[in-house]
Amino acid sequence: MAEVQQEPFVAPKSTEGFQNLFPPTGQDTGLSRKSSDEKEEEESTTTTSVLSSNAGVDYVIVFKFPTTVPKGNETITTRAQLETHVADSLSNITNRLTKVNLRFQVRPGKEEGTLLILVSSPVGPIKQEYRQERVRDFLLGVRVDEIGDDSNSNDITDQAFQDLTDAERLRLVYEIITQPESDGGAGITSNVDKYVDSIMPLHDDKFNNEWLKSWSTKWLVSDNDLLKIRNHFGEKIAYYFAFAQTYFIWLSAPAGLGCLVYLTHSNTLTIWYSLSMLIWAILFTEMWKRKEHELAIHWGVRNYSKHEKRRTEFKGEKMIKDNVTGEETPYVSAWKLFTRRISSVPGVAVGAFFLSIIVAFVFMLQLFLHEYYNGPFHQFLHYTPTIGYVLLIPTMTNIYSKWVKILTNWEMHKTDASWEYSYTQKIFIANFLVGYLSLFITAWVYIPFGDHVLPYLVEFNVSHEHKTVDFLRLRAQLVYFVVTGQLIGFLTEMVVPYALKRIMPQAKKLQAKVTKKDQKKSDNTDLATIGVAVDPEEAKFMEKVYREVALEEYNIYTDYVEMVIQFGYVSMFSTVWPLTSVCAVINNWIEIRGDAIKICKYTRRPIPHRAESIGPWLGNMETLIWLSSITMGSFAYLFHPTTNIHSPYTPVFTLLCILLSEHIFVALRAGIRTGLSLVPSWSEWLIRKEEYKLKKVWLERMVGNHKQFVERSIGEESGNNDLSDELSKKLWSHHLDKQFETSQANDAFFDDDYDEALSLFTELVTLEPKNAEFILKRCQVYQKLNKLDLALKDGEQALALLEQGSRSLLARAHLQLGITLHRLGRYVDAQKHLEQSKELNPKEKILVTWLRKNQDNLPKDTKPVVTPTAPAAVPVKATRYEWFQNDTFVTIEVFIKNVKNDAVELNFFDNSLSLTVKLPTGSDYSLELEPLAHKIVPKESSFKILSTKIEIKLKKEMMGIMWGTLEGEDQLVTMTTTTPSSTSSKKSKDWNKLTRELDEDTKPEGEQALNSLFQQIYKDADPDTQRAMMKSFVESNGTCLSTNWSEIGNKKTEVKPPEGMIAKKYE
Repeated sequence: MAEVQQEPFVAPKSTEGFQNLFPPTGQDTGLSRKSSDEKEEEESTTTTSVLSSNAGVDYVIVFKFPTTVPKGNETITTRAQLETHVADSLSNITNRLTKVNLRFQVRPGKEEGTLLILVSSPVGPIKQEYRQERVRDFLLGVRVDEIGDDSNSNDITDQAFQDLTDAERLRLVYEIITQPESDGGAGITSNVDKYVDSIMPLHDDKFNNEWLKSWSTKWLVSDNDLLKIRNHFGEKIAYYFAFAQTYFIWLSAPAGLGCLVYLTHSNTLTIWYSLSMLIWAILFTEMWKRKEHELAIHWGVRNYSKHEKRRTEFKGEKMIKDNVTGEETPYVSAWKLFTRRISSVPGVAVGAFFLSIIVAFVFMLQLFLHEYYNGPFHQFLHYTPTIGYVLLIPTMTNIYSKWVKILTNWEMHKTDASWEYSYTQKIFIANFLVGYLSLFITAWVYIPFGDHVLPYLVEFNVSHEHKTVDFLRLRAQLVYFVVTGQLIGFLTEMVVPYALKRIMPQAKKLQAKVTKKDQKKSDNTDLATIGVAVDPEEAKFMEKVYREVALEEYNIYTDYVEMVIQFGYVSMFSTVWPLTSVCAVINNWIEIRGDAIKICKYTRRPIPHRAESIGPWLGNMETLIWLSSITMGSFAYLFHPTTNIHSPYTPVFTLLCILLSEHIFVALRAGIRTGLSLVPSWSEWLIRKEEYKLKKVWLERMVGNHKQFVERSIGEESGNNDLSDELSKKLWSHHLDKQFETSQANDAFFDDDYDEALSLFTELVTLEPKNAEFILKRCQVYQKLNKLDLALKDGEQALALLEQGSRSLLARAHLQLGITLHRLGRYVDAQKHLEQSKELNPKEKILVTWLRKNQDNLPKDTKPVVTPTAPAAVPVKATRYEWFQNDTFVTIEVFIKNVKNDAVELNFFDNSLSLTVKLPTGSDYSLELEPLAHKIVPKESSFKILSTKIEIKLKKEMMGIMWGTLEGEDQLVTMTTTTPSSTSSKKSKDWNKLTRELDEDTKPEGEQALNSLFQQIYKDADPDTQRAMMKSFVESNGTCLSTNWSEIGNKKTEVKPPEGMIAKKYE
């Protein structure tokens, strides 16, 4: 934006001695100016638009300084020195804002000695900070879903930046303002800069109104509502409301059980009720951990807790070089940090001690006035403890909170997470004492020993009506905290701020009437007195800024501690009063909506911090559950009707009950955790999926580079290029027996040993790189191994070599290319090559099947379409199949393990079979049998999927014919002997006789003659020879045959494959 040069501001009366603190604006804030002659409707619309967008202001830095010379300060003794010091501080802040390219304006505040620095960020600094955050998130594993190919990484990043939520944008600007200068920020915080009181964003009034209106008509808060809160206020606030809502829903179980116990007048101290509450508490915390984890994934903050962000306030004693990054970082010796942490413990103990004294005093006063005192003004003094609780306890708690905040800052925590944990634990200690101390005193001190106080009351002539102390005293005390205490808390949080908001303007008006003269002067302390033309739009916006600056900062610790302390009442003391959870349900429904109103109306807008969980509060809740096992065990024994509470053995038995209850708690927690760990969560699957995707992307990049290197090497050094001299070329040019090598490669291919076949055909291609037949053979091997990208490359290479070559080989090249393209999903391109193959060789039998399969997948639109090339499939291990038959069926067994039903596609035809199996690795196994040796009946053929194989049954069209081969032309057809199933007058043929006649006419030759010879030897041999032949043949897998039983009877016959072959076991 264009810079706007203005005259120096004239300060209002309260700061008239500090006119130099109002410099001309550095850059325009984006507040638009309208001419006076524009219509009122347009002005109203524009004003609403500007206010809803906060006029481009991201943050307001509240700068407070003293207007009088401070006493006891040796460096600042005169007003001129004070002015110079304040001006230098302001100038230092504005210089740092300029350094990080942020826009700003300095405006006077309404209070004495207050300046407001309006800060706005252009897109450039936000993009730079966003890039740094993305890199950090990737290294920590916060975001891995955006990792993709290099080709679209920039598009993904740009789109993600465009989709930034309001909370994410404000968080990035806050990081720029507050993070240390060494990390690229301005380093401005209230703890570092003396006169910086606070840094606050401005409310979005439109969002606030819509939010409150939406929640006022809902009983439950949905996940979508929580997502809106996260997008506007950040994850830290969203986690609080998610926790409050989840806790509210889970309270329905103890509330229902408590109502049942209360209405049936059952004994609340029974073991079953105590165990039920203990199980509920454990279940809730464990399920919340799972919910918390799911939200972290859904909101994109998983693993964010690993980011140890250094606090700007941590300056250290000196700067040292980091051993990992090599950067200069602040350093404080470990002994000094340890000393400070230990030294703060007495400070916390002192604060907790004084707070405990106040709580004990109020409790004793309450007991005395409620239980014993019966003198004058009894009716009025009855409410004194309540008034003391309302006035004294919150005041002391606030003093304690400020004290422990000072101690926490003094401990010199390096990271925000460490500081927050330490501060949270200190706050929890204070509220633990306030919430539970009087209940513990009542249960374990007052009730067992309260009766001993009565004689002293008689001795001091104190009139009373108290007789005995029993369990009802503890219940009354609990009801007071659960009902009265929460009601008072609601009034102080909601009603008092509302009343003050209504009363304070009236009080100011009354004051103005009394001091009319002064008020007239102060009324002019607006933009008009500063030397700027009064603009209604800008004046209204500044009034909004002044109004929000006057609000208190939102303290999320207060809301968390209320929920956690209430959880303690429910888990530890529900056996005392079963309606505790019912009161908690009612309170929480109001509390959730009350907190929303408090954030929108009575406090400043919270800074949108990131968070992965509710932080240390979950650990505090688990501590309370452990304490509930102690309270329930002790209450169950102490207040049992048969227990003599004044017996000297009662403390011993109480401790034994506590010990037993603790062990039950440990066992229940272990059992529940184990049980829940067996139940899968969608978040776990999503994490695995993201991690797998990340590893796959990087692995493919690494392996892809390796493949390119290997392929370049093969291309550069293919054939005999490494042989430099003529003698070497001559010597090694015919180093292979091509015919023998080709035979071996073909045998390996037909034996389904595709790895061996690939190796042999590659050697042949290397020897003769322009032999299209060898290349086509290797193309077929690649198809079997599902290396379709390499098969496509070989097919195209063979086609290029055969442009002027053999017609039959050219037909084969088109066929193999068509098959490869079909399996890659490029059906239109596949159709072209298949049709060209048909034109060149129409007699190719397998072509019919592939044409039919491909046509079924062609799109309706016949225009050629370009389909994306599928990724390279994972190589498939060679799959074995066997077949056997009977009179009626031919059975084929394909040995593939653990195949799912939906992964098998099998088509039967009259004289062919097509099987496709989707393997778990993601690749396909294909078995094409065409033509079959004989025709089958497709409708009566079937298949069955077993754990270790796929069993296919083909119904023979001509029953009784024994197939000599599975596919191709059958030269060994035989007929089985059949017996008619019904009586017939015709003579049946003697098929056995016919076979014997044929055998006599046909003399066996070759391997058949050899088998007949072995059969004859076996038939005529003695039993020992037969045993030797059988044992050696079976144990050697048909590679050895021995007739000497004494030689092989006591040892196992080894497998001895023929020379040049390797024996392999099927896995």
